[in-house]
Amino acid sequence: MFTRASAALDRSVVRFMERRMAPRTPRVNSADAREKLLAITRAYSEGTLDAPSRFFPDPEHPQVVLTPQGDGPLGTQVVDVAFASDYQPFYPEARDLYLAHPENMTAHARWWTSERGRPTIVMIHGWGAGNHWMSERAFQVPYWLRHGYDVAAFVLPFHGVRSPSGSLNPMWPTPNPLRMNEGFGHAIYDLRALSLFLRKRGSSAVGVIGMSLGGYTTALWTTIAGPQDVGGVDFAVAIIPAVSFARLMWRHGEGTTAQKRAANAGITEDMLGDAFAVHAPTTRPPRVPRDRLYVVAGKGDRITPPDHAEALANHWGTEVLWFDGGHLAQVGRGDAVRVVRRSLGAHGFAGRAFRGS
Repeated sequence: MFTRASAALDRSVVRFMERRMAPRTPRVNSADAREKLLAITRAYSEGTLDAPSRFFPDPEHPQVVLTPQGDGPLGTQVVDVAFASDYQPFYPEARDLYLAHPENMTAHARWWTSERGRPTIVMIHGWGAGNHWMSERAFQVPYWLRHGYDVAAFVLPFHGVRSPSGSLNPMWPTPNPLRMNEGFGHAIYDLRALSLFLRKRGSSAVGVIGMSLGGYTTALWTTIAGPQDVGGVDFAVAIIPAVSFARLMWRHGEGTTAQKRAANAGITEDMLGDAFAVHAPTTRPPRVPRDRLYVVAGKGDRITPPDHAEALANHWGTEVLWFDGGHLAQVGRGDAVRVVRRSLGAHGFAGRAFRGS
């Protein structure tokens, strides 16, 4: 019953997301649209699909501005973290388009911290989110604080305070392959810089938990920088993850005018997959030990359907931790999260836990 109800809720939200993303969908009227896409694919595929990849350069230590926000749960301090992003778009023709939005070139995170030496979990939100209040609740921040972790809620490119003019309609992800690819390059660059900062400030380890779009970004990060790499992660949890934006867009765009225009121009789902391969989480093997990788997913998910979670788990060589709910109504997720938390504790990641409230 929970699975069916959650699936129905997800389907209604898919229709809403399609309407919100439609204005960002490029028209495919040009007779040479297919050749342009092939040229872009070649540019993003030359020397970039292995690890290390020149598409994902190592970041420098960021110059961080810390703004205290007062007391947090369980004796923590809440601090807003901001730093100018040094990311430079990889593809020359994308640079003017991508850098036209100065709000997006400052990285932001909210940090709940208590004492040096605890591991920090970086939380990565989903599409259309990025508000710290929402992230604290969606990720149950007090739960992780109570069990011995600090938490840093990261804001993805073009979301929240990084959205141009405060728009609530994110410009990314998008079917536009230039902004799509550069957005993921940018996200990983800033996340790795944040990891460098957290380790310098005393975090004993840096892990990541991401949902949906954040789950995709989490999975991508594990293929670029592991525990021994610059700006790497020690463990990763992908919740309701996407794993192929080409598959996701093609499935949710079925029957739409935009997809018909693309098909008429000779563009296929496989071609989009090739164009997005530079950031696909299954392009490269994970650089994090497989026993520190976790996939959590809902049987009723109709936004990032269960086959995405299964594909990621197969790539990682692990099993999916299933719950009965869907993408939004995540009924039963707590049981899966407890399995993850206990496993991380067995690996020695948890710091001093708080008892009581």
